[in-house]
Amino acid sequence: MSPVCLLLSLVLAGGLSCGMALADQREEPVVMDEVTVSAARTSQALGELPAQTTVLEAGQIRQAPALSADELLRQVPGFSLFRRASSAVAHPTTQGVSLRGLGASGASRALVLLDGMPLNDPFGSWVAWSRVRLASLERVEVVRGGGAQLWGNYTLGGVINLVTAQPQERAFSLSGVAGNGRTGSLDFAAGDRLGSTSVGLEGGYSTTRGYPTVRANQRGSIDREAGSQSQTLRLKLSRPFSSAGQLYLHAGLWREERDNGTPLAQNSTRAGFVGGSAILRTAAGSRWAFSSFVQAQGFDSFFSSAAADRNAEVPALDQYDMPAKAAGASVEWSRPVGATHLLAAGVDGRWVKGESDEYFRYVEGHFTRQRQAGGAQQALGLYVQEVFIPHPRWQFTLGGRLDWWRNAASFRREQDLDNGQSLRDDGFADRRRQVFDPKAGLRFKATDRLSLRGALYRSFRTPTLNELFRPFRVRNDITEANEGLEPERLSGAEAGLDYQFPALSAHLTGYWNEVEDMVFNLTQGRGPGQVSPCGFVPDGGLCRQRQNLEKVRVRGLEAELKGQRGPAWTWAAGYLFTHSRIITALGDLEGKDLPQVPAHHLTLQLSYAHPARGRFTVQGRYMSGQFEDDLNALELGWFGVVDFFASRPVAKGIEVFFQVENLFDQSYEVGISGDGVVSVGAPRWFQGGFRMAL
Repeated sequence: MSPVCLLLSLVLAGGLSCGMALADQREEPVVMDEVTVSAARTSQALGELPAQTTVLEAGQIRQAPALSADELLRQVPGFSLFRRASSAVAHPTTQGVSLRGLGASGASRALVLLDGMPLNDPFGSWVAWSRVRLASLERVEVVRGGGAQLWGNYTLGGVINLVTAQPQERAFSLSGVAGNGRTGSLDFAAGDRLGSTSVGLEGGYSTTRGYPTVRANQRGSIDREAGSQSQTLRLKLSRPFSSAGQLYLHAGLWREERDNGTPLAQNSTRAGFVGGSAILRTAAGSRWAFSSFVQAQGFDSFFSSAAADRNAEVPALDQYDMPAKAAGASVEWSRPVGATHLLAAGVDGRWVKGESDEYFRYVEGHFTRQRQAGGAQQALGLYVQEVFIPHPRWQFTLGGRLDWWRNAASFRREQDLDNGQSLRDDGFADRRRQVFDPKAGLRFKATDRLSLRGALYRSFRTPTLNELFRPFRVRNDITEANEGLEPERLSGAEAGLDYQFPALSAHLTGYWNEVEDMVFNLTQGRGPGQVSPCGFVPDGGLCRQRQNLEKVRVRGLEAELKGQRGPAWTWAAGYLFTHSRIITALGDLEGKDLPQVPAHHLTLQLSYAHPARGRFTVQGRYMSGQFEDDLNALELGWFGVVDFFASRPVAKGIEVFFQVENLFDQSYEVGISGDGVVSVGAPRWFQGGFRMAL
């Protein structure tokens, strides 16, 4: 048995033995607290939602063997990015989020919120995980399927809500990390109260040289470590404005720079945001929530074409400026009516504008073409929901959402830089769509410990400006945009059960989804030579274009177990089985598996926490094989890794910690290019550091 399999078995056996030992314990049982979550848009107790929901509390976050939010979320079954690589080394445009096997891509098929503000990139919907500092996180809520339907756009798979700690009076914390690969980070948070106003300032810096992402036996002289560095600064204010109202304001700046594995391949992002919200509770029992935000950012990325032996590279694409802006606002109302009804309604809107400015077609030492493309999107949504409780054991949820979506001022222009001739000057007609998405849910409390639930729902996702207008390149593979893409539409059903014992909880969910018009990177041809619509494709490279698949079916089974023995020991296990299949499509795709979706995803975790003795966590993760491409010709193998964390207090408010990711240094694949170049995941990674809270 391999070391990975052995340790996974030990973790599972240890966790199960802790759970079975509960029956023999004569000490007072530990009662798991009921949690209120807001990721479903209307705040409800965790045990009342007709949907599978995972909550990670502050204690779990602090002792997780992870340095970034995406690594933290990998313990949640079904969470994945477009690539298996960590955000510390992956290109930003590959960090789109998928839940429940809906097919990861550069664009997320799940909505990610940071203190209520969308974290999805306004231009491409990928997620900049370095904007989220683990040191500031207080809780993470992951709602799958129909539980996220009220949020509208982007929520095909669900919602991930990242909640940071509110400022505390005369509080200060500092944490630092150092590790191999020249990895390091420093985070701080300070808070105080000025009269009735709470003020908080937090910031962080992280850097890593990273590691070579090309498999060792394929590397040439141009291959080097892929690394990154980022800085973030955030101001938070809160104050009451009446006896029943609270006002919140947050603003921040963020910057990230990356080396993408060769001397020429680099990118950077700069962003700023301001957001605010107000909560008001009336004497009649109504709760009003008002929120708004403004975001602005710039992004640039340089791509190269490598020689077959990877000992030389030449420029291929210079996306020198990709500005994007976004603004949004919402009004939400909810109110209990008697003891049997909870009503909620709201309206939200979002505006996005962005473009891609780039040089391409590198010939005889210089770029010969310039391209500019972009547009604006507006979205407006109305929703209403009722939770009806006719009996303490029965709960019905019925709701719906109506959305209007519009693309406007869209264009694509291309110019010959040698002679100034205009090669293309297209202005695209405005496009409008209207969608209605209903939702129905049921929860039945069969016994004091067992609840049954089910839901029917529909949701949608509009194509991003990036998918509509921005081509991109990964090594020698080119993917062309498509301004004619239609919105994705999902119809889903799920059924599940929740079992709650004083120190054990179990959740099992089966789900069925059909997605119409899924945006997909469809292979058009192979280089070398001219391949429409990509133009010239290098030797071994592929030309793909974003197109809509007529129908995709995704079915799966999701399970989570959590147990506790006494106040110190906890264990958890999560499993997702997914069968994602293309049902109807043009060409040879019908019956193919959806790329980037493993059939099996297993996570195991055993943790110990004691105020005086310290804490440790051992965690195992397994993912089965998956296909890289639409034709199912390139397969990524299965992998399993084990991570470890240990900490010990050394003084009041101060602890030191040590952690290892990929403890047994397992080599695993994260991507394969059309010419067979294999990208690999992180090797064994050590980090040590301290945390201080005053």
